[in-house]
Amino acid sequence: MTGTPAHDASTSARALPKVTVTLDVEDLRPDHSLPERVVEMTNRVLDLFGEHEVRASVYVVGELAERRPELVLRAAAEGHEIGLHSWSHVPIPTRTPQTFSEECRRGRALLQDLSGQEVSGYRAPMMSLVPAAAWAVPLIAEAGFTYSSSVLPGPSPLFGWPGLPRQPFRWLNGPIEFPCPLVRMPGIDLPYLGGTYLRLLPSFVRRHGLRRAGTDEALWAYCHPWEFDPDEAFHPHQHIGMLASRVAWLRRSRMERQVRRMLGDPLTGPLGVVAAELSSEGTDLPVIDPKKPASAGRVARWADGRLRDR
Repeated sequence: MTGTPAHDASTSARALPKVTVTLDVEDLRPDHSLPERVVEMTNRVLDLFGEHEVRASVYVVGELAERRPELVLRAAAEGHEIGLHSWSHVPIPTRTPQTFSEECRRGRALLQDLSGQEVSGYRAPMMSLVPAAAWAVPLIAEAGFTYSSSVLPGPSPLFGWPGLPRQPFRWLNGPIEFPCPLVRMPGIDLPYLGGTYLRLLPSFVRRHGLRRAGTDEALWAYCHPWEFDPDEAFHPHQHIGMLASRVAWLRRSRMERQVRRMLGDPLTGPLGVVAAELSSEGTDLPVIDPKKPASAGRVARWADGRLRDR
């Protein structure tokens, strides 16, 4: 693996790097008396993936898979990798280590039974693998997961872990970690391949981020079925505050168009395949001790969790 290239004319002219497409399948209704829309919207996204012949990583919340196993069955039958998006869609720090461990094992076993796959990938809800949840890292590995894509390696108004590498690394006594891709814009690092940013920002931001990506990064985009649903009535999402909940409804009507554009960029296979390749090649990844988080700067301290209660 090589370092980040110099950002000169040759960088802007090079071909765009390949990106893994990922989907987080979750039902965020605070009250199940509200209409259930996740099945229809998930099928809509899977239809879109099929149209573009995309093989994605699909991370499913365990309790949703238990209730709606047909979503897992369809995704697996169409060749997508199945991973666990935790048992319930709550931040890791709200769980005790014992509960978290039990739920990881339960969710992985369920998804393996439904999909017929070896489920190797874990993704935390809301990128909530943060310093306060460092205890979760060895438990993810003990549950049988060989990789995670659960951290945002920069300041975040919701959940972030500033100071972590931007390229894949290995947790000490834990799995390989694929950090959420970021691009530096004036005064801020943006997760430019994430759903909110795909919806809200013009396409040139995505392409700018791809052109600036280091050759040692593993790039992945993520989206959620609810982002494709402009007709859903507003309700607050738990654990992120009212302001961030409002943002989750902005510009949903353009989500499918933006994702279609992204699917026209160079794509690669699921993150499980990338993790297996890194392991088989014996790639020398950085090793990070989760018990020794990097010190946060002033901006990171100011931004951390700023929107969760607003």
